[in-house]
Amino acid sequence: MLKSLHIENFAIVDEANVSFDMGLNVITGETGVGKSLIVDALSIALGERAFKDFIRDGYPSAVVEAVFEVKRSDLSKLSSFALDAGTIMVKREIRLQGNSKVWINGQSRSVQELKELGDLLVDLHGQHEHQYLLNEDHHIDFLDQYAETANLKMDVVETFQRLAATHRELKEREKSTAARHEQFQLFAFQLQELNEVNPQPDELDELEKERRILENALSISEQVAVLLKETESADGSAIERLNKIIKQLGALSDYTSNAASFLPEALAARVTLQSIADFASEFEKEILSDPQRLVKIESRIKVLGRLCQKYNRNYSELLTYWNEIRARLEKQEDPDWSRAELLKSQMKAEKEYARACSQLSKQRDKEAKILATAIVEKLVHLGIPSARFQIEVTQEPSSEGWVEIDGEKFKGDITGMDKVIFWMQANPGEPLRPLARTASGGEMSRIMLAIKSSMSGKDGIGTVIFDEIDTGISGRIARVVGGELKKLGHHHQLISITHLPQIASLADSHFRVEKHIINGRTVTRVKRLDENERINEIATLIGDGAPGEVTRLAAIELLNQED
Repeated sequence: MLKSLHIENFAIVDEANVSFDMGLNVITGETGVGKSLIVDALSIALGERAFKDFIRDGYPSAVVEAVFEVKRSDLSKLSSFALDAGTIMVKREIRLQGNSKVWINGQSRSVQELKELGDLLVDLHGQHEHQYLLNEDHHIDFLDQYAETANLKMDVVETFQRLAATHRELKEREKSTAARHEQFQLFAFQLQELNEVNPQPDELDELEKERRILENALSISEQVAVLLKETESADGSAIERLNKIIKQLGALSDYTSNAASFLPEALAARVTLQSIADFASEFEKEILSDPQRLVKIESRIKVLGRLCQKYNRNYSELLTYWNEIRARLEKQEDPDWSRAELLKSQMKAEKEYARACSQLSKQRDKEAKILATAIVEKLVHLGIPSARFQIEVTQEPSSEGWVEIDGEKFKGDITGMDKVIFWMQANPGEPLRPLARTASGGEMSRIMLAIKSSMSGKDGIGTVIFDEIDTGISGRIARVVGGELKKLGHHHQLISITHLPQIASLADSHFRVEKHIINGRTVTRVKRLDENERINEIATLIGDGAPGEVTRLAAIELLNQED
């Protein structure tokens, strides 16, 4: 329940502190004094959208702080917020400069977290909040709250998640298998291509060397001939002259040891020169101009080069890749999974999900009839005597659906297999129509009240707020509406903003919103009324002006009147 609300510099409210009680809390006041600002401020504290226009002129920020008391038994539904105390304090500051700030029990949180928490703490029905009821996507939520399907819904969620996981795994496995098959097809093509070319280790380097020689055969032959001539074949060649030097050193060595010391080096030089001459002689025989061989070599080099470019690898990497794909194709065993086993698991998951959906659907269908009957009774009591109300629970057939019952397939998701729509007839002679195309604005408040009253506290929301639920009603029906609010207050903390004395007189706690001029500025105050002040306030509502003796007596009669 909402224990207290603190407001600072919010619109025309400079500062307000309101403490609420269990039961029916009523807020009254003249038109334009700011009654709805209390609801607006609470909405901000619960995570609704905040505008800088809410900040009181002349101030840098506005602050709204709400304190809730939660039963220990209800803390489990708030487990995601890590709250371990029965008191929850939420605070929000709207700033002219920068983003608004949010705190939950003193810890900084996001606006989204505040909104999620607020939805669990307060059910707020403002003058424009009935769109929620008119949205057919939410009808299933109303029914599930009444039918108390939490356990069945959890079973649906768990079986759906298992089924979705098996579907996903099978799809991924099949996709992986298909991709693997495509990959091995590519490998097979590449292996065939590489086998046909049959590149050999170091082949490209050897071909490049041979091509350079063939391209320069004439020049090389000329250079080799000169080398051979200078070393051995011509008169006065290097070897011939070196032989003369060796001979002279031998002759001189008889006379001096210095000459003998040069002989080994001279002999070694002759061996080296002879080796050079032998190389030149042999190389001269090999260097032959062969245009056809050069064409073949250039063609082979181009083939190998295109392969390297195609596979985006250098020649050494290309040979390594060739060996790799050969080895992978030799060991292309099936993946370590059984399609049959996975299909068997999927069929089992489908049966479990269908069972869970069927049980949830049966519970919804059964409780829908009971809730519809209860709502009709409430609507008749609330002044819509010809009301008919029907809650339609249907399923959509689909050949691709995941829910199969008695051989027929239906669409299903994490909420089950059902679509829920509220149908209503407000006037006799008219057919049942979807609620969104039937109810008038004045009827929507009573329909919402009828639904809430029929729920009898099953929705688990501690605080319910109705902002001017009395729109479009008066007289006896107003008293009836007040009576329903009073009864609803046995299961919830009710906060109702009203201008009707019939409703105000039934309050367990009564607050009046007043407007004052202080230091030349308009401010709004919220005052809890004692017994005498209540009489005057209700008399004012009856007479639409200052209370007189007659209206005071009427107010007392209303207060003493039994429901």
